[in-house]
Amino acid sequence: MCDCFKTVGERMKQRLMEKVPEGAEIKKGFDTGWENTCLSLSSGDLIVMLKYKLAYRANKKDGSPAKNLTRMEGNVTMNHCPFCGEKQE
Repeated sequence: MCDCFKTVGERMKQRLMEKVPEGAEIKKGFDTGWENTCLSLSSGDLIVMLKYKLAYRANKKDGSPAKNLTRMEGNVTMNHCPFCGEKQE
C-alpha cells in the first residue's frame, strides 16, 4: 500500500504551518489531519473516505413542507489512491 496520505498530509501540514502565528499552540488529535478517516481492522492502516451528504424537507401530513430539514450522510471508501492511483487493500 502506498504512503501518499502520509506524505501529502505532511506536506499540507508544512504548508499550513507557514501561516500559523509565532508561538501559537497547535492542537493535536482529531482536529489535525485528514477528515473522515477510519482504521482498517484487517490491514491496520488509516483509510480516508469521501462523505456524501443529502438534505431534504419532508412534507407534513397536510401536505405543507416541514419546518426542519432532514439530513443524511454516507461514507464511501476509495478503491484506488486519489494521488498515485495505486489499488488500495
